[in-house]
Amino acid sequence: MREPPSSVRLLQATARRLNERGLALLTKAAQANYCAEGLGWWKEVFPLWACASETIVGRAARCPMVLLDFNFQRVTWWSRVINAQPCAEPRQPRLNAFHTDEAIPLARDLLLEAWSAARAESHVASLVFGMAPGVTALIAHFSPRDLDRVVVQEIQEMRPRWENRPMFWRELFHAATQMDEEILANVHLHCLQLLGGELASSPGKPVASATAAKGLAIEVSVGESDGEALIEPRSLEFR
Repeated sequence: MREPPSSVRLLQATARRLNERGLALLTKAAQANYCAEGLGWWKEVFPLWACASETIVGRAARCPMVLLDFNFQRVTWWSRVINAQPCAEPRQPRLNAFHTDEAIPLARDLLLEAWSAARAESHVASLVFGMAPGVTALIAHFSPRDLDRVVVQEIQEMRPRWENRPMFWRELFHAATQMDEEILANVHLHCLQLLGGELASSPGKPVASATAAKGLAIEVSVGESDGEALIEPRSLEFR
């Protein structure tokens, strides 16, 4: 398999680091028996993560994309935030542990890394952070001070990705407890399939290349390196 570019490897290392911190926060919340307000299905998931060891968290963190979300698929929400407009929408149910003071440093790092990636590698950032292309474009125009404002005012919007899919989180936990790399790789593929479905339904168009006559899209190829799925972007011409 062809080695992915260094920028992609760097983003995947960032994803793993953020995942380790996010999963550690989830595990701590489960151990403290934090309630999942309005998310009754997490009652089946919390007991699993409450007993997760550092080894399990480390293996689960090897997913090829960030397992934390900050409305990265909601272009209209970010449009309001960038203009400092109040949100009239009702708050969605979420895990209480993800809007505590302890979560603020993690949220700040998440948004700073997403911002940096959006400015330097926008296509790859959309994949690694699961951002709709329109959100990637908006975040790229923020300043670090803007991001701090979002963290302070909107910390309650950070959540585990796919929190409405407890089956994914059960699969991820069980795969992380196994020493079979193929089982874990299958969950990574499931992760990319879920992301692909989100990006396919996202509004907006791919960004055109300045040197191409046609638009460009991103293809994701998945290989394995030390048992991990790898995201490798390729430019493809639309037919």
